[in-house]
Amino acid sequence: MALFRIITPSAPLRSGPFADAALDSECLFGEAFEAEQSENEFTFGRLGSDGYRGWVPRYCLGALPTPNTRVIAPMSNVTSQADIKSAGRFALSLGALVTITSLQDDFAEIITPNGSGFLPRQHLLPLASCGSGDTAGHVLGDVTQVDDWVAIAEKLVASPYRWGGRCAWGLDCSALVQLALATGGIDVPRDSGPQHHIGSGIDDLSQLQRGDLVFWHGHVGIMQDGENLLHANAHHMAVASEPLDDAIARIAITAGPVTALRRPMADRGLIGRDKS
Repeated sequence: MALFRIITPSAPLRSGPFADAALDSECLFGEAFEAEQSENEFTFGRLGSDGYRGWVPRYCLGALPTPNTRVIAPMSNVTSQADIKSAGRFALSLGALVTITSLQDDFAEIITPNGSGFLPRQHLLPLASCGSGDTAGHVLGDVTQVDDWVAIAEKLVASPYRWGGRCAWGLDCSALVQLALATGGIDVPRDSGPQHHIGSGIDDLSQLQRGDLVFWHGHVGIMQDGENLLHANAHHMAVASEPLDDAIARIAITAGPVTALRRPMADRGLIGRDKS
């Protein structure tokens, strides 16, 4: 089994080795991918971050060093120099993993498949898995998680809804939860089914507060406060905020009643495949 990294801004994880096969999920720049077999210019394997298995285009896989930093902005442009006027090279999504080597003013130098690039320092957060002597921790500080992960999710308002999507230019409900919680230091499963079991249960809607999760069959949303829900959904075809009561009434018609209320906490290793 060969270990690769995703070397494109994102990579489709498909159900079969064909360009028109169903999109099951997406891989992000810098994530590890354990390859098992190849067919039709696609490679089948397992995404290291959440265990998802599927077929990735072979051109999306290559060699990168072990990442030490996570992108925490919805999108961030990699430039050729540490200068906002320098040529742009490509954009990375929230959740992308990069290796920074140094700081130049307000920019961090990162390693790309074709040499160095630069990202704004404020768009990056060291990974908790990096040691205290790692370059990321040394140049960015020792903080490895944001205080308010819901605020990260709120920055994605109006990002388009995409079934199976997992990046800022198109994502589904469970990807929004997964990517935002990761910035708060909480790793959760990819899909809404197993996300039902993270954290601790809440008995009543009246107890909901900012950061709690509301589940339906095949769907999940994030509470912004005691009344308003943030979720990527096919009704708005975008990440949208709306009163929870409105969402409950509308979703009941197609997906039935609320199935769980959860307060997230660190809970790792569960993998599943429901999306909405």
